[in-house]
Amino acid sequence: MSNAVKSENILVFGAHPDDLEIGMGGTISKLSRLGYNVKLVIATLPNFTQSDKKDERRMEAVRSSKVMGCPEPDFLDLPPEEMTHSRKLIGLMDKYMVDYKPVAVFTQWIGDSHQDHQALTKSVISGSRDTTDLYMYETTIPGGITEQAFRPQLFIDISDYMEPKKSALECFESQQLRCGPIWIGAIEGRAAFRGYQLNCKYAEAFEVIRISKW
Repeated sequence: MSNAVKSENILVFGAHPDDLEIGMGGTISKLSRLGYNVKLVIATLPNFTQSDKKDERRMEAVRSSKVMGCPEPDFLDLPPEEMTHSRKLIGLMDKYMVDYKPVAVFTQWIGDSHQDHQALTKSVISGSRDTTDLYMYETTIPGGITEQAFRPQLFIDISDYMEPKKSALECFESQQLRCGPIWIGAIEGRAAFRGYQLNCKYAEAFEVIRISKW
C-alpha cells in the first residue's frame, strides 16, 4: 500500500456531511497521505434546525475534506424523497464506478438505523457490482443502534491519524452543537476500543462485502 500512486482511485460514500468523518475519518486521512486519490461523495444536505443550514453543512464538509487531505467532496444534494434504493440513485453510483474505476469502495453500514444510510448503501452495492473491493464503515454516533450487530472484519490502524480525524470532526460546529459536548470524545473512545482489539492505540473497523487478494 505504501507504493500507491495518484492514479489509484478510492471512492468513499456518505449520506450526509460528517458521516464519513465519524466512520472512517482516520482511514481517509491515511489513504490520502499514502498517495491514493480519495474521492468523497455526499448524497444529501440535511437541515434539521434553524441553526443547521445546508450551506453551513456544505462548507463544514469542504473544510473537513481539506483537513483529511482530499479534494472538495461531490455534493449530489438529493432531496429527501430521492434518497431511496432506486434506479436513479443506482445510476449515479454506476457512473462513479465507470468514471473513477476505483480500486476500493467504502460506504455506510447497511444495518444502520437511518433510512438514508440504508438506501445509499443498497445503491452503492448495486452500482459497484463489478468492483472487487467493497467495505462498509461503522455506524453513526450518536444513534445507529438496531437489532442487527456490526461485524468488524477489517481493522485499519489509525494511531497516527487520530488527530486529523478529530480535527476533521471539529470542522462540524453545527453537529457539535446538535450532538453535545461528548460527541467527539465518544467517537475517539470507539477508535480506542477498536485499537485495543487490534493491539494498537486507535483503529477503525469495517465490514467486508467483497475483497480480492492474491
